[in-house]
Amino acid sequence: MMIFKPKINVLSVAVAVALTGIIVGCNDSDDSSSTVKDNAYYKAQAESLIAKMSIAEQLNMLIGPGYDTSTWTINTAAVANLNGAVDGAAGYISGVLNTDEGVDVAAAVLADGPAGIRISPTRDDEAGTFYATGFPVGTLLASSWNLELAQEVGAAAGNEAKEYGVDFWLAPGMNIQRNPLNGRNFEYYSEDPLVAGAMAAAITEGSQSEGVATTIKHFVANNSETNRMNVDNIISPRALREIYLRGFQYAVENAQPWALMTSYNKVNGTYTSQRSDLVTSVLRDEWGYEGMVMSDWFAGDDPVAQLNAGNDLIQPGGVNFANGSDYTDYLTRVQSAYTNGEITDSVITTDATRILTQMLKTTTNQGVGGSNNPDLNAHAEISKQAAEEGMVLLKNSDSTLPIDTSKTIASFGVGQINTLKGGTGSGDVHSAYVTTIAEGLAKQFTLDSTLTSYYEAFYEANKVETTDSFGVSTVVTCDEADVSATDIATYAANDDIAVITLGRNSGEGTDRTNTAGDYQLTEVETNLISNVATAFHNEGKKVVVVLNIAGVIDTSWKDEVDGILLAYMPGQEAGDAIADLLSGAANPSGKLAQTFPESYDDVPSATTFTGEDTDSDGTVDTNYYNEDIYVGYRYYDSFNKAVSYPFGFGLSYTSFDYSGAAVASNTLDSDGAKGVVTLTATITNSGAVAGKEVAQVYINAPEVKLKKPTIELKAFGKTDELDPAASQTLTFSIPAAVLASFDADENEWIIEPGTYNAYISPSSDVSSVTAVTFSVADEIVVSTTTAGALALPDGVSAADFVTVSE
Repeated sequence: MMIFKPKINVLSVAVAVALTGIIVGCNDSDDSSSTVKDNAYYKAQAESLIAKMSIAEQLNMLIGPGYDTSTWTINTAAVANLNGAVDGAAGYISGVLNTDEGVDVAAAVLADGPAGIRISPTRDDEAGTFYATGFPVGTLLASSWNLELAQEVGAAAGNEAKEYGVDFWLAPGMNIQRNPLNGRNFEYYSEDPLVAGAMAAAITEGSQSEGVATTIKHFVANNSETNRMNVDNIISPRALREIYLRGFQYAVENAQPWALMTSYNKVNGTYTSQRSDLVTSVLRDEWGYEGMVMSDWFAGDDPVAQLNAGNDLIQPGGVNFANGSDYTDYLTRVQSAYTNGEITDSVITTDATRILTQMLKTTTNQGVGGSNNPDLNAHAEISKQAAEEGMVLLKNSDSTLPIDTSKTIASFGVGQINTLKGGTGSGDVHSAYVTTIAEGLAKQFTLDSTLTSYYEAFYEANKVETTDSFGVSTVVTCDEADVSATDIATYAANDDIAVITLGRNSGEGTDRTNTAGDYQLTEVETNLISNVATAFHNEGKKVVVVLNIAGVIDTSWKDEVDGILLAYMPGQEAGDAIADLLSGAANPSGKLAQTFPESYDDVPSATTFTGEDTDSDGTVDTNYYNEDIYVGYRYYDSFNKAVSYPFGFGLSYTSFDYSGAAVASNTLDSDGAKGVVTLTATITNSGAVAGKEVAQVYINAPEVKLKKPTIELKAFGKTDELDPAASQTLTFSIPAAVLASFDADENEWIIEPGTYNAYISPSSDVSSVTAVTFSVADEIVVSTTTAGALALPDGVSAADFVTVSE
């Protein structure tokens, strides 16, 4: 009997956050249960307090405390009304204590990072430990396509922040994975803005339900790390709107993060934090953003321009050593600018009000939290579930996986010992432990002890420990062991199956390279795969590769092995989660949120990603976004470029059938900009074991005035766990705003008339999927935008640098 479970897709009905549900019941002077404590409520409170504050007190809130340059630690002595410092915090926002005026606003604590709360695990003046849960990195979490699970992760991280006295979580990172070599891709979600926006909205809902602000970042186009502090990214307004801004827009409009962080880089000639068209016209006036905007640490070169543009908070304050030779303290510079009339009372008061509005919502100013005792065991379980749902089974020839637990595994690769929970830099987390892949496998399988002992000894003898350039992470590296073909043949004769772990790390501040040991495999790694495959296949045995990696790598070796599990960086529960998937204790349900190309040379930005030294000073200073709107699968599908693994792809230990795809309703013609297209499809587990399936909706749109990618993702949903023969009907609603394309000439988001083909598909490979169609009679203007916003620099046109077009 087939069981039908109707389900409304979380994404399709929009991830909405209601501050009333988050804030009601917090401690403050108004105990009326009927009061709706939304942003307007806290803004009114902030305005009342601001009216009692001096300009000097307001300015002090706008500029962070800076660093004590003798120790390079935050100058907490400069933080006004700090109730308690948190070791390892990234920064602070000064509060105000003015008893004469009755103002008592506690300073706020800010902490990294996107895979969990990054604070120091020990404190000089306190006993005990203060570990945080190491959750899977953003790329893996997005590969779960599970918004409810992402919300749980956000809530768990938010709870830890609350209990440790942190008010603003500097996450999630949601920049687009434009190119596989971006050093911070592991922090980010996807090459697709809808996935990035939906994941960020879910994380925001979760964290802010605990009274801890999220800070979506980096706004906008921080798509590389090379000279990130100064590089100028030249991007067409249409590509900015449709690709790089669209995820931020989704998160803002559907979840209202309490904070947003501008990026280091320039866009079309101006630092993002100093562009009023970006942080005021687009973000606030067009999208209705209610939160506060802060700079990245040491970003920009003019604090007055930042504040005048609507970048409310400048971090870390103090002296900006990153740009220029003017080492004047930023607070002093702004105070002088105020005296000279370069910044007005109105700007200062507006910025301070925005900051204070959000500070009042946080747990510190609500008198909640601070136990220093979060439930790390419960959060570890959430981390493990997220890791298991996000890992992607890329290959499984002849049902090699799952592996029977009675089998003896020959476990190769130093990565089984040097297991990577996450990347380096501000995205790192100080967790209590990391379960290695070797440890996880040993709990469920018999490992060849001789081989495992060899790798343990090799690792101890050859590991190199360093600290990243920010002094944040201890980075352990170890070259791959060169196991002889003779020894491999012995293991093949004695053991039942081979598992090879390959590892790749990356981190903030440095981009990856298309070289051996990074995007490419080393000769030792290539030989290891070849020799193990040859020896075990000669014995009629299988070979599985586990990829414990930060991002996309070359997979030209994939035909040599029988199974590939893409584990990315799974957080602190890495080994146990990987073992569960290899044993079948968990069924893989992750799907790629980024494309694996056949070759790096096939990436549309391959020739431009490294940037140009346009002023001949020896430093890369300009990036031309040559592929325009054709990022990721939009390029590969539009130009019929074969890939190694397509966007949205992922295997399972069971199989799923799609049936009944249909357009349930289409109100675009009748409701215009408020119209919605609703589609449905039934997913049936046609295999032998229980599992979950991710269904994706790709739209092929008519081209009237605008050229468009052949297909674009417009909705997705994940089923519940379905038993064999069970079915579930998914409903996908696509609002007009999600369907629209940007007409840069008219400064409008429009839906063009004609016939639309909708593919409800297991991946972006829709070649075998029958489309359902709907139509639009006349052009629909969904919204108008600010004329001239985000324009290319004077004298530059898209034709000067765009090389990918139809």
